[in-house]
Amino acid sequence: MITGETEYILDDNYDDFFGNKKKRRARRAKRKARRAARRSAPKRIARRAKSKAFFSKLGSAVQDMGGATAIGAAIDTITKPKSPTGFGGATEPASDFDFSIGAADVAEEEKKGIPTIVFVLGGVVVVGVVGLVVIKNKKNKQLYSQ
Repeated sequence: MITGETEYILDDNYDDFFGNKKKRRARRAKRKARRAARRSAPKRIARRAKSKAFFSKLGSAVQDMGGATAIGAAIDTITKPKSPTGFGGATEPASDFDFSIGAADVAEEEKKGIPTIVFVLGGVVVVGVVGLVVIKNKKNKQLYSQ
């Protein structure tokens, strides 16, 4: 009985689950031909040449500007706040730097009442609690409906 069940394995046309080797070779050859046809398409070749030219121009433009370091320094100067100090990096403004429009210096009064941050945090907590209640109700409805 065992020899009858395993006899078909010893047959030459049997190929361990994947099918006939000849068919597999034919599929591979077709796949390679399709790949070669796609890679040699004139539109694809033109598109690759165009993108290669664009990125080479972009790279030369970056090098002309001074490289990535110079670009980073330019971004830093734009994004970092400017100090109100005088020239030369002085920590204190010069004495002739003061100017006035005519109004006397008036100290601002502190606002009384509840700070805004308390309202913001309270709103976040309320929204979170409401969200949890809604989620729990949906879960309970799903459990009871089954």
